[in-house]
Amino acid sequence: MPLRRRAFVAVLMLVLLSAALGAGQATAAKRAGTTVVISLKTPAFHGTLGSSKAACKANRTVRLYKVKGGPDKLLKTGTSNKKGKWSTPIGKSIPGGSYYVKAVARGSCKAGKSKTLVIPG
Repeated sequence: MPLRRRAFVAVLMLVLLSAALGAGQATAAKRAGTTVVISLKTPAFHGTLGSSKAACKANRTVRLYKVKGGPDKLLKTGTSNKKGKWSTPIGKSIPGGSYYVKAVARGSCKAGKSKTLVIPG
């Protein structure tokens, strides 16, 4: 095999190897999912964030929404603690309706949304 051809094959193999290694790194850097749990204990909505990455539980912004006709209404914003627990005080009287919480995406942590919690009116 001529020297030029050997050099070309060697460079091509290095490029392919580099691409394969880069693909492995991209897979390792996937964003972690986030689960969000909501419950009510007057005077606050509260819950937890879950994730396979501990960093995705702590200091995450959570937003409490009330389901409305048209765009849902943002009621409160809070932050989870290092264990993923969060709380958003509402007051002594919580009107009936449907509520849910969203955890905002951050870095390698995906956004998450709770199930809808229905409060009888």
